[in-house]
Amino acid sequence: MDHIPYPVSTSVPPVHIPLLVLDTVRGSGVPFTGLEKAEDPDGTPTEAKCTTSGDNSVGIAPEANFGSLTDWTLDYWDYPQKQGWVVDDSSSWWTSNAEEDARRAQEWMYFELLHVFLGQPVDPSSLARKEEGSEKILLDSSLVPELLTRWLARQHASQQDTQDYIGTIIEGPRKESRVLSLLARVALECNKLDDLPEPSQSTALAIRVLVETLSNAIYNLARVEATETRDIRKLENNSLLKQRFLSNDWCPFQVARLWGQYSPSTTYYLSSLSREPTFGGVQHNLCEESRCMTTSIDPATYQHRHVESCSTDSDTCQMVGVQSSTVAACINRGNIPLIKFEESDDGFLRPSVIESNNDLRYVALSHVWSGGLGNVNANSMFSCQLRKLHSLLQTIRENGDDDLDRDRGSKKTRGMKRDLRASLRMKPLPQQPVLLWIDTLCVPVGVDPQTYKKAITQMAQIYVQAQCVLVVDPELQKMKYENLPDEELFASVQCSAWNSRSWTFQEAAMARVFYVQFLDGYSIIDKKWHDFMKGMDRGTASDTTTSQVGTGTIDMRESLMMDVSSWFGTMPVMTKIRSYDPRTLMTGSEDWKNFVRVWNGLRTRSTTKSDDLYGIIAIMVDLTAYEILQLDPQERMKAILRSQSTLPISLLYQDCPKVLDSGGHAMWAPRQIAGGRLDMNSGYMTLHDDGLYIDVKQERVARYSWPQVYGFPYELALPASFTLRLANPSRIMSVRLCLGGDLQPTGSTGSWIILVNETASYSDITQTFQGTLLRRTVNNGSTILAAYNCPVEVTIEAVTEAVEGDTKSSLRASPDQSIRAESISLEKHVVKIETGTLQGTLTGASGAHLGIH
Repeated sequence: MDHIPYPVSTSVPPVHIPLLVLDTVRGSGVPFTGLEKAEDPDGTPTEAKCTTSGDNSVGIAPEANFGSLTDWTLDYWDYPQKQGWVVDDSSSWWTSNAEEDARRAQEWMYFELLHVFLGQPVDPSSLARKEEGSEKILLDSSLVPELLTRWLARQHASQQDTQDYIGTIIEGPRKESRVLSLLARVALECNKLDDLPEPSQSTALAIRVLVETLSNAIYNLARVEATETRDIRKLENNSLLKQRFLSNDWCPFQVARLWGQYSPSTTYYLSSLSREPTFGGVQHNLCEESRCMTTSIDPATYQHRHVESCSTDSDTCQMVGVQSSTVAACINRGNIPLIKFEESDDGFLRPSVIESNNDLRYVALSHVWSGGLGNVNANSMFSCQLRKLHSLLQTIRENGDDDLDRDRGSKKTRGMKRDLRASLRMKPLPQQPVLLWIDTLCVPVGVDPQTYKKAITQMAQIYVQAQCVLVVDPELQKMKYENLPDEELFASVQCSAWNSRSWTFQEAAMARVFYVQFLDGYSIIDKKWHDFMKGMDRGTASDTTTSQVGTGTIDMRESLMMDVSSWFGTMPVMTKIRSYDPRTLMTGSEDWKNFVRVWNGLRTRSTTKSDDLYGIIAIMVDLTAYEILQLDPQERMKAILRSQSTLPISLLYQDCPKVLDSGGHAMWAPRQIAGGRLDMNSGYMTLHDDGLYIDVKQERVARYSWPQVYGFPYELALPASFTLRLANPSRIMSVRLCLGGDLQPTGSTGSWIILVNETASYSDITQTFQGTLLRRTVNNGSTILAAYNCPVEVTIEAVTEAVEGDTKSSLRASPDQSIRAESISLEKHVVKIETGTLQGTLTGASGAHLGIH
């Protein structure tokens, strides 16, 4: 995996992949002479070059072109039989020997995959090197980008219209692609290696990284974003990587929240970062996958801490602060309390409270209390902490105006920011004292609940109006950022304790300018991210990538940067700052997309006070937190959902606690943020006074992966799992019900409907999707009335034989039962779903859409 980026500041050694097939050379193509080390004039070796005895590069045949990719998928899966690995008419090529299985997998799913993809065999010796200090031969993939770059150059130079060709095979019927389908199947096939001992697991990881690299090459060729690539990039399991995380001092909670979100190469990169063995003096050995004990706050035992460099004793470095009653009075007058620092005659800093107005500029601090800056007993801090914060603010004061005036967007974007500053009548920072907002001093302690709720409600205004948001994290403050590549900087912030908390997620989303403090200064995160996105838009090399559209240059840094910066790029875009937030260049502003970002961002984050979460959600979907927090806890999520004009369809698929109707039956609405990630590509539902609808107007169908709809009659109570047999194409669909519910059909019919989120359906791969089960109650022409039942898990398996004597489909709950089914087109039918009330009826209307009430 030498061709993928690796952290530059880490002390963690890389994973070495053994080369198991050095004596295996397939094909009779151009003879190889192996690796040569070129030398500069001074005799210094340069990068290895792959050479041949002829004029052609390794793996690139003169006649090879992209058209050949439609043919090689036919023979690839016959390779085990041709090698004599399959015996006794069995389709299995596995043995009882882990090393032999790893060798076969490397030969077939690495080198043979390269062979068929590039159009010519690749000699294993050309991807070989000796392990330093031993005779062990390792797989060295350093030359893979060069091979693919030359392959891409030939595709661009070919006579056929490559853009149209690849677009056809990727966006063809049912969005199936033979190329991406094969790559996805290879990734699934090597899952079997994860349950075997070494060298199987490292071999599986190398295969997945190669599959990811080849899919990136296809994307680079035509910049066609196919939904299939998400399944290729998904990493289900790898014990080697999980153990690598834990042995490198990662918190199990952090590993659990990151696992499955990123590609194999990104997950490997993150596992290679150096981490602090302790956080605030506490080790992670007591943490669980569901909770980080080091960042969880127990008010009864919480201790505020000195700065590590504080050399004074506790009698000299005293607690200083402000009166809680003064802070509370400011909040109750509708103002924001800010902290002004004044130095007394004895050399101590004294904080005082001033009330905000539009002429004042301030820095809002974002931190985790487990870092020692909090205080559960009073609005005060150790004087050493105050001195450190004051020093950081002085640096921002000196450089702040230059940072704000830097180019962060188009002329229109810069003009909007200038108009905003003018509307707020902001004066140059050097003319004012250094002002700070930090919750430890500015959220009153020990006051009545109503004042606390008002303080929570101010959060949006506080962070939106701040000159900048400064992130202070104990681990990040020990790192030097100046020489870090941008991808390592973003990855470090992604994996920090600061980025695992709910409040800090909201604070970052509100920030107009976003600073992160490191040991050697602060980095402006939003500028770095925006510069990267501008490079992506132009299709030219930037500071973080050398990948260029149309040139065929292969570099994995681009996809890595997209992954490790996704925590920032996919944050909710707040209405109050939406006009000039650089993330609007990519994400749009629909309510349902914002809801997806809020859900996915908070799903794996934690907060000490569970009630705070509803206030955070309210703020981030542009509601008043005070009004939501005034409601009964059971009514808060219902009120938040009612306020939205659109919601993602994937909300129906979530296996999580649901809001109950008056009869105690589960509704479609989740009771809290839990379950899986919401899908941005699965379309949206529109919420009206009389209903919740899925709009499937013809001009919008192509924009999203709308659910597939299957209907079938079944008069009896549905079992917990059953099987549908589908025709055209012939597939078997196994359905497992989630959460249970009232599954008894009512009325005279016993028909059912399943919505399946088939985001990427391959004809020859077994895949599992999310979905939802509806009970059909009434048919009225093109309108179908149905009731929500429960989410489902659907596994679809391709079958080669036709459905004998039947052009439709059937359901099989037991061997002696077979019931005909039908496919329902959302473009031709209106499906109206009854789900009970959500404090008022959400009923359907008319049109070519799916209505939910």
